[in-house]
Amino acid sequence: MEIKSIITTDKVHHFVYSYAITKALRTFLPWYYAAGIALIIGIAKEVYDKVTGKGCAEWKDFAADAAGIAVGCVL
Repeated sequence: MEIKSIITTDKVHHFVYSYAITKALRTFLPWYYAAGIALIIGIAKEVYDKVTGKGCAEWKDFAADAAGIAVGCVL
């Protein structure tokens, strides 16, 4: 599997938005609450995509969300 097939614009968006949500929430919440809320938002987005058919729900999106959340908790 090539890196180009893994890192797409959509995955970068998932990473950046999850990172930004986590960092914003960390300004007034402990990291574990911020991470939990960001994770719930990411899961809700994937469920929305699956239920409405307006997007494509896939595990790679969730992995990009998790990576953004992890970086948001560390930095």
